Amino acid sequence: MQNIGIAEMSLGLVGLLFVLTGVFAGVAMVGQRGQPQPLVRARRVSALRSAVAVSTALTVFAGAILVHIANPVLELVPFFLGPLAAAAAGLIAFTLMPAPTIDGALRRRTSSVKPRTLSDYSSSGQRARFGVIVGTTVLAAVAAGLLSKAAPDGRSLCTALFPAECKAGGPYLFPGWMFALPVLVLTGVLVLATVQALRRVIDAPATAWAELSDADAALRRSGVRLVFRVASAPLAITLGLLLGMASLPLINAPLLETGLDVNAAATLHTIGMVLFGTAAVALVYGFSLAFLAVIGAIKLPRTAFAGPRSELAG
Repeated sequence: MQNIGIAEMSLGLVGLLFVLTGVFAGVAMVGQRGQPQPLVRARRVSALRSAVAVSTALTVFAGAILVHIANPVLELVPFFLGPLAAAAAGLIAFTLMPAPTIDGALRRRTSSVKPRTLSDYSSSGQRARFGVIVGTTVLAAVAAGLLSKAAPDGRSLCTALFPAECKAGGPYLFPGWMFALPVLVLTGVLVLATVQALRRVIDAPATAWAELSDADAALRRSGVRLVFRVASAPLAITLGLLLGMASLPLINAPLLETGLDVNAAATLHTIGMVLFGTAAVALVYGFSLAFLAVIGAIKLPRTAFAGPRSELAG
């Protein structure tokens, strides 16, 4: 019942986000008086792209919640995987939508002799942080799977760190292969979607106006930063959930019938507390990235439009 209550609250939050997304899209797509038409068109395309991507992600997350409610036997797996699936779907939608370009006249596009690369629009720190969060999430999922064993009903929901056999009905909910395998698959999908979204931002046609090159570069940098945040947030949240779930049976080792002696149970309790603290840090980091991604999505349509108005106004 508690899980269903949390799921219903999440559905309500998704509905609210749908409304806010529609309001944001409507406001952002309204052209400002006196703004050059190339900038107005680019702003509308950018706002529509962000709105469609966010709506797609919210739809997938809502679907995951509904699957969770309808299938209690899956435990928390659909709800657990919702952020990864939602981010991957949002980035795929982001990739498929038309790219916002400052000059709408495609016949005036020109190609640079020097190809644009990811390093032109992102820092080494951004790329390294994304690599670390992907690698850490994968390692945590694999470790959780390897340290798990099957419950009496065959589901991989117990920890192999306890010599005692799992009892029917628990208490157990260790993130074994039942959780780890879908996490690994969706992480791979998310990484592929991220690569395609980054390529779409970088390879989009450049402005034909030399005086708008700085604005064009600013728009690409903001787009790359947004993609990294959208991809990193669910990975950090998933990492936090993996570590948090793994920590709970370890923290309770002194109280459960584990087959361990007192010293071993106390050691696992300490390890569990460390994992729980690490999980809290990962969750805070993930939700912070998610908040920054929302702010970035709202600001993206306005990124390149503050400075160059005077150059095209005439």
